[in-house]
Amino acid sequence: MWLPVIGIVSMTAIMLGWRVFLVTKGVRAHVALKDGAAVLRPPRGRNAMFAGLALAPVLILMAVLRLVGREAADSQVRVALTTLLVAVGGWLVIWLLAAEFRQHFRVDARTIERVFAVTRLRVRWSEVERITWNPRSRWFFMVAAGAWLWVPVDFDGISEFASLALASLPAPVLTGADDARRQLEVLAHLPRGPKDPPASPWPG
Repeated sequence: MWLPVIGIVSMTAIMLGWRVFLVTKGVRAHVALKDGAAVLRPPRGRNAMFAGLALAPVLILMAVLRLVGREAADSQVRVALTTLLVAVGGWLVIWLLAAEFRQHFRVDARTIERVFAVTRLRVRWSEVERITWNPRSRWFFMVAAGAWLWVPVDFDGISEFASLALASLPAPVLTGADDARRQLEVLAHLPRGPKDPPASPWPG
């Protein structure tokens, strides 16, 4: 009985309290280079929030599983289905919690590397076939060597990413993406805040 209530209350608290308690104020547009590369990270607590939101329905399903378990034997199919959903939800929670600590992009003069919970993808700038800008979701979408990459602008270090994209993307790709190019130019020239590191030139 109490598990659905706990799940709903937890979901509401996470949605309302995430930015207050977990997210640092503002996004650091600039980051210091490490071994000639910039590491872009999402806002602190974002994936933990998603994990919490995924946990709430898991608690509700657990309550359903307990209720169904008390019924007659003909409920075995429902028990199996609910158990499967709980298992998938639990796996998603663990996946997102791992992403909270691991998710980042590493970009240098030659490559873009995307790291999530346990996955890793690396492509060369020269392999990027298309880049577009989504103003509603505020991310860049790139197709590279058959892979898809989304780069949100609220990642720390987005200014370094923009500067490197302008310098490293194939000229035909930038020429055919006016909106993306203009947004990259805006981000590349964002001023440095008091907490930002000093400017570091990209290695030639």
